[in-house]
Amino acid sequence: MSPRPQARWLLTFWGLLWAVVLGFLPGTAMAWERVRAVVDGDTLELASGQTVRLVGIDAPELGHKGPGQYYGPQARAELVRLVEGQEVRLEVLGRDRYHRVLGALWRRDGTMVNEQMVALGAAFVFPHADDAGSGSLMERLLRAQQQAMDRGVGFWPRILRLPEARDPYVGTRSSKRFHRLACPYASRISPHNRVFFSSLRAAFAAGFSPCRTCTPWPRQ
Repeated sequence: MSPRPQARWLLTFWGLLWAVVLGFLPGTAMAWERVRAVVDGDTLELASGQTVRLVGIDAPELGHKGPGQYYGPQARAELVRLVEGQEVRLEVLGRDRYHRVLGALWRRDGTMVNEQMVALGAAFVFPHADDAGSGSLMERLLRAQQQAMDRGVGFWPRILRLPEARDPYVGTRSSKRFHRLACPYASRISPHNRVFFSSLRAAFAAGFSPCRTCTPWPRQ
């Protein structure tokens, strides 16, 4: 083996080794680490400085540069209550385009934080291409969401009673996003990739999440 290929091999080896040690490879679990701060209802910072996005869920947005979404502050407060200042274990499942780690977070009492946020009605299921390989997790989250809707906890009572809640919606099978029928993105969905929902509840119950452009989610 020539020196140059050998050097490349060594760099790759050590890079992979450090990724495993630090828990940055999909499917790896970090050691117990303390949560330093909660950013919003689905994002937090660990004591190491690593930013973590809870995989498979989305929480209402906080108003950083204007009005936020309904239940944004309450969602953040729930996550603060669950994890801030506590030791948690992270199962790394990928990275997003902002270089945040995507993962499932576990408390010492065995609670999966992602699932608990959905069960409390403080976050909804959010499938994403970056979540590849987490199919069983998404099924677990969807069950929690269906139960939360049935119980009427968290934001669900208001969301499912919106004037738009009885409107029909169209979804994209591949991305698991749903749109208002008048949304410009709805007209671009190919027939084989299109699925219709009779109501907002039906779309959420199927595990689809709202389009960012035409979301019916109310402001705070």
